[in-house]
Amino acid sequence: MDIQADAILVAADPTTAYIRVTGRGSFKGSPGMKQFGLACIDNGCCRIIVDLKECIGMDSTFMGVLAGLAAALKKHGREGLTAINLSGKNYSLLETLGLTQLIKTHGTGDISDHLCAGIDTANTRLEPPSTDKHTITTTMLDAHETLVTLAPANLPKFKDVLAYLKEDLNKLNHPVERKE
Repeated sequence: MDIQADAILVAADPTTAYIRVTGRGSFKGSPGMKQFGLACIDNGCCRIIVDLKECIGMDSTFMGVLAGLAAALKKHGREGLTAINLSGKNYSLLETLGLTQLIKTHGTGDISDHLCAGIDTANTRLEPPSTDKHTITTTMLDAHETLVTLAPANLPKFKDVLAYLKEDLNKLNHPVERKE
């Protein structure tokens, strides 16, 4: 299978959704990952396992979407979201934003067989449901609001980002008419 540098590969069975990230986990793939995860949760999924073995880094939008999926599972009384094969760098990124309190984490090689059993089935490349600016901006805003809600200490880090995204979304929702 030819996997390009940045990709999100997925699979699901009745109880578990599997997500494998190759390259960088970023805002580009976040709308599709969010849609996939929420659809699995709506269909009764009990847990989401995210394999970060081939992930070279994550941006805040990507981590906010992971946090949102973990919170959605918790809200429904489900098992939760587990990140496996975390490098020290990726663990540190999650920890810096306070997400290790919400997401179960396992370093590379520090996982039991039951967590890995279905991850190899995650071979379907997830394409973003939409690459329009409105969808991406909405996903980014939701992700950063989630990061602040789950860990209020994140507000100073994302205050300016939130303001910018809200302003950008407002412009997208209310475009200025051009005079000709």
